[in-house]
Amino acid sequence: MYRYLSLFFISLWVSADETLYPELIQSNITDLSYIEEISKFRSGAGHEFYYDPGFPFGASDSTEPPSNMKHYFSPYDGYKDLNGTNSTIPVYAPFSGTIVRVTNENCCGYENKRVEIQSNDFSSYKLIFFHINLDEAFPQIYNDWPAHLWPDHLPDDTEYETLTVSEGEFIGYADLRESNDFDIAVLREDGSERYWVSFFDLLSDTVQDEYTSRGVVIENFIISKEARSSEPVTWWGGRNDDDWILLSPFNNIPSMGILSLWVLGFSIVCAFKFSRYQKL
Repeated sequence: MYRYLSLFFISLWVSADETLYPELIQSNITDLSYIEEISKFRSGAGHEFYYDPGFPFGASDSTEPPSNMKHYFSPYDGYKDLNGTNSTIPVYAPFSGTIVRVTNENCCGYENKRVEIQSNDFSSYKLIFFHINLDEAFPQIYNDWPAHLWPDHLPDDTEYETLTVSEGEFIGYADLRESNDFDIAVLREDGSERYWVSFFDLLSDTVQDEYTSRGVVIENFIISKEARSSEPVTWWGGRNDDDWILLSPFNNIPSMGILSLWVLGFSIVCAFKFSRYQKL
């Protein structure tokens, strides 16, 4: 009997964990071949992004220590800052869902979009893209924040094709004009409560494999609440390498150099000839 009770409670725990952290992300949000590094959840990169009592569309969890609960995706130098464009690095829908809000943003003197997509399969989850050039198939303004909270409030765009997206569908480009990165966040709603959660807690096995193939450990993308509380951020506006995970290059074969390759080739030929000589 105790065995069955144990199995029952274990199954309840597993079910609860799967509900809290489902395999929400069925397709990657971008082409990782462009991406050099990604900021951690609860990092000190960028600016504070955790709890704002004056903004009812973010997290309501006031127990979080000050941090940035987004993930910034920073490409290689050839695709950002002065080399950046808003038509190079693609952005894809991470799951099948519905666009529930599109608002204007401004960064580095350029206008771009903040886009919120709600999951069809896990409706308590929304993924938010920041600073993207949204494809014209989708509304350029939709369900904007109320004017009393957002002075730049605009009416809905009526000239668009669809609000729905399928996993892996192209939805636009990251806007990297004079910018180091673009960013995402995931919001989970539980009744009247809302929580920021890490994108990397929600990956399907297929998407997780894309990241681990770049030499990273998924758990390292997340700074725990306890760790952040014990080491508060004191470097806002500055660079802290501990805030970032560096991805290894594709096909990361150590460079041997011409001389080393020549020596290796010569050694193989000599070994082959020696083995033939021994057989004779």
